[in-house]
Amino acid sequence: MELSEKKLKTRDYVVIVSLLFGLFFGAGNLIFPLHLGQLAGANWFPAMLGFLVTAVALPLLGVLAIAATHAEGVY
Repeated sequence: MELSEKKLKTRDYVVIVSLLFGLFFGAGNLIFPLHLGQLAGANWFPAMLGFLVTAVALPLLGVLAIAATHAEGVY
């Protein structure tokens, strides 16, 4: 399979950046950690670790996997 080299336009970069921003800094990622910390109480460290794994590490691994494989779609 041959990789096609195509130049991205400024509009493409704006769309990609806004999608990544929404992925990592969506409303749930701004409000949920505070609520989770309040509910966790003394168990704040496991709650923080679980949130970082599920809300930061997994999406980051997904973005890195797409970048590493040069995939153009889901399938």
